[in-house]
Amino acid sequence: MKKLAAAVAATVLLGALAPALSAQTATFTGKWEGTFTVQRPDGTAGDTDPILFILTQKGKTLTGTFGDAEHQWPVEKGVVNARTATFEVQQPNGPLMKFTLTITKGKLEGEMLFVRNDVVRAKARIEAARQK
Repeated sequence: MKKLAAAVAATVLLGALAPALSAQTATFTGKWEGTFTVQRPDGTAGDTDPILFILTQKGKTLTGTFGDAEHQWPVEKGVVNARTATFEVQQPNGPLMKFTLTITKGKLEGEMLFVRNDVVRAKARIEAARQK
């Protein structure tokens, strides 16, 4: 009887922990499509444009590309820590883009900073969904 009670308790505990465990094991690997919305200096939303991430996560290392349907640039310095990824993308003849993204409820969300001469010139809000 004690073994049965212990087994039931373990099953209930694992069932309660399952959502937390799956959140910790969420992977950035995949094709993500969505938008970025530029934030104006006063905090209001500016232009919204389509984006596409093609990412591969291996342990704490993140590689891949970022851009749109026509142009993709390589992800550099990609690091994953729990559910958060940080990386950079250098667009030719454009600003350095620095990303901080989190997987929240199956969606990729976060911020992109546009940096030129080590100064943040603009920032944007990222929202993307994994494509099948």
